[in-house]
Amino acid sequence: MRPVVKLTPGTYTMPDTSSIEVHSHYNDYHDAKPALVHNLGMFCSYCEEAYHQARDLHVEHVQPKGYEEHGNKIYAHLENEWSNFLLSCATCNGADNKDTKNVILNECHLPHLNNTFKSLVYKAGGVVEVNPILTGDAYNHAKKLLELVRLDKSPATSCPGDTRCNKRRRDWDLASKYRAKFDIGEISIDAIVDLVEAKGGWSIWFTVFCGCDDVRNALLNFPGTARHCFDTANHYEPLDRNLGLADPT
Repeated sequence: MRPVVKLTPGTYTMPDTSSIEVHSHYNDYHDAKPALVHNLGMFCSYCEEAYHQARDLHVEHVQPKGYEEHGNKIYAHLENEWSNFLLSCATCNGADNKDTKNVILNECHLPHLNNTFKSLVYKAGGVVEVNPILTGDAYNHAKKLLELVRLDKSPATSCPGDTRCNKRRRDWDLASKYRAKFDIGEISIDAIVDLVEAKGGWSIWFTVFCGCDDVRNALLNFPGTARHCFDTANHYEPLDRNLGLADPT
């Protein structure tokens, strides 16, 4: 899962030279979507599907506004706070009643707080799993991320309409096809970037292009990508993001 960096509140210049404001608090959380799209690109923060209209993406509440304990919504105060937002597709946002699950920030890996590319591994056939090199808290926290939006579901166990596993399988096959073309000089880095922008699946392409430093470097230019989470001296392999903590991932 692509690790990202959230913008701090302030004024930012758009590619067309217009400006966009990032606020720490919004009167209505829906109003944060343009800033989130500018920050993170037109991708679901979890499954990495690419979208071409902002209306198809949801303002995602990391700590869910609907979660209740003893009849009280304990994260109600975060409903309109920039710090609590990511972008999500409808499937990830509604995965297994996610809005009713408690999300404790230091007990679940999240793309804006952890190196989630190190948390999970992507494989042929649409498989996504917890990275087996992780141990202890790091493993358990990565597992909570996987289960939070149910990226572990196969086509056989997915609800009707949840096609994310099949989408990952197609992305893997496409990335493998173009890796072979790239290796013999039949396709450019720009073309690969265009494909990922159009189709999504950033982590799959980054995985398949292991060892292709120029391609990986170009993929790290996607909006909001946490470039510091990757080792420029070691083929852009993932680094720990939270050094000094019990779970450094």
